[in-house]
Amino acid sequence: MSAHHSDKSPRPGPAVDYDRAARCLDAARDIAEDCAIVADELSHKMCMVSSVSVADQLARFTELARLAEEGISALVVAQRSEGKPLAVLAPVLGRTEDRVRKKYPPGKVDTALSQRRRPERALMAAQPPEEATVAKKTLNRLRTPIQRQACALSRMQAEAGVQQRTLAAKMHVDPSLVSRYLSGERQASWGQAKTVADICGRDAHLIKPLWDTATGVLPPAEHAAEALRAYLRALRYADGAPSQESILASTHHSITSAELAQAFHGPGTPAWTVVRHVTMALFGLTDTAHQLCRLTRHTGRPSGLSAEAFG
Repeated sequence: MSAHHSDKSPRPGPAVDYDRAARCLDAARDIAEDCAIVADELSHKMCMVSSVSVADQLARFTELARLAEEGISALVVAQRSEGKPLAVLAPVLGRTEDRVRKKYPPGKVDTALSQRRRPERALMAAQPPEEATVAKKTLNRLRTPIQRQACALSRMQAEAGVQQRTLAAKMHVDPSLVSRYLSGERQASWGQAKTVADICGRDAHLIKPLWDTATGVLPPAEHAAEALRAYLRALRYADGAPSQESILASTHHSITSAELAQAFHGPGTPAWTVVRHVTMALFGLTDTAHQLCRLTRHTGRPSGLSAEAFG
């Protein structure tokens, strides 16, 4: 009996499915962004110890743990779908290779990832309305595209020394509406945003990438690399045009000055890890930059992105 067992054929290697691997890697990046969102909110709540219950704080940690498990499942299946051995992941996960294989079956993980919901909306909905409003405004003020656009418009107004009433009069709108544009409480049309720039004597191209991302406008694939660079430059303007040294310090010197220069001015675009560091240092949302990075893969021409740029 034992001799018969020893004559068994070895376990076949993992089936290669590059499409599934790409889907899982994309999902892992989305999950990483979700972790950043939940962590930002958790950090905000931890600073409000007197008004936030331990149970509420624990709920955020639990959400992070759930997201971490989703990310692990996506990466394990990506590794398996690329035909790479799970043995290298087993020690990291503290499990045997066989246990890792059984715990993360590709079909089940595929289904779970396709049905997952982004946590920002779920967390906000679970809070009392007034608390959800405060948390959402705090998050928006830091990172969302409309708030980045509002920061750029406000900077233009401040640099030009133009009063809101003056802007309103020249735009033929109520001053309260201008106030909402500048605070990010309301999305301006492109015509209105450009008018603010024109009145303030500033180049409207400084805010066009921010308006595009705030309204969901994506460039043609052949212009994606330049659109990404323009977006990063616009984020820099909205953040008050920090120096190169300041940006590098914000990334904890995870990137070089040459990589930073390439991110802003080319040629091409650097690896995704560089773009991600720069985007976060300038208070942008990485999923916006990631959308543009994805488009650069479909140009059919060299963009400066290495094969490792997307994991």
